[in-house]
Amino acid sequence: MASESNKVVSLPFMGIVEVRREIARIASDESHNLDFLDHAVLRMRERDVTTRQILNVLKSGEQIGDIVWCTEGEKGWRCKLSRVTAGVKITVVAKVVKRQSTTCLVITTWEG
Repeated sequence: MASESNKVVSLPFMGIVEVRREIARIASDESHNLDFLDHAVLRMRERDVTTRQILNVLKSGEQIGDIVWCTEGEKGWRCKLSRVTAGVKITVVAKVVKRQSTTCLVITTWEG
């Protein structure tokens, strides 16, 4: 039987107050640390959402709801952002994860 001391606890690698600022920084300065998941790419194609629109939302979008620590898939901070860009309201779900460096994952997107 495993003892309590053998359990691995995954703690957040940054504070919640830093998450929004980190997403904007990555979208502005470090596109190599921005990863579009396959699901997001499919939704972008289906919904005619461009990479430029996604970057605009990540940089300047309004946070919708709470930023939450998510352990589904890669562990990280997940949030939803929205902004009118190119005349269309775009919503993006993003997640900040720790890889070799801090990375922003674009999980999905839609109009509205």
